[in-house]
Amino acid sequence: MYWIHPDHPDADHIFYSRLRQLTAKYNKNHDPLAFICVGSPLLLGDCLGPVIGTILTQNHCRRVYGTLDRPVHALNLSKACLRLKEGERRPFVIAIDAALGTSAQTGYITIKKGPLFPGKGVGKKLPPVGDIQVTGVFEDLDAPAAAHMLVRFGRCISAGLLQLDTAFQSPQ
Repeated sequence: MYWIHPDHPDADHIFYSRLRQLTAKYNKNHDPLAFICVGSPLLLGDCLGPVIGTILTQNHCRRVYGTLDRPVHALNLSKACLRLKEGERRPFVIAIDAALGTSAQTGYITIKKGPLFPGKGVGKKLPPVGDIQVTGVFEDLDAPAAAHMLVRFGRCISAGLLQLDTAFQSPQ
């Protein structure tokens, strides 16, 4: 697991480098990338996923699930997981979501191999999703500080994901 603070001067580059390393290591078949951006725009901190999904979509990334206009949340996550499996080739899925953590963890972005378990921090049992998970860690999703963290997380995560998508679309 990697912990990255978005205020570090090279945060965007560090985030991209770590994500690229994990993707190269675990996407052995060079499957196409897909991004599932989980969360609800109704709660400030929880809209991290939909904000990222919207940025990715506006920058013409393909296979993005979850935006501010069409969020992926507890009520439709299973349907979104089924849509990920459609098509000729299974994608390599990067799941993005907000996470709850301690005051020491708050303000960090995490990147980790393995599926994301949406809703785990609030006691929900939802299907796991993703091959790699990216989270922005909040102590309180509805606190005034969540807005500031949302902007910092959004800038760093979206820059890294856009760079990864561009690099992945380029011939190897």
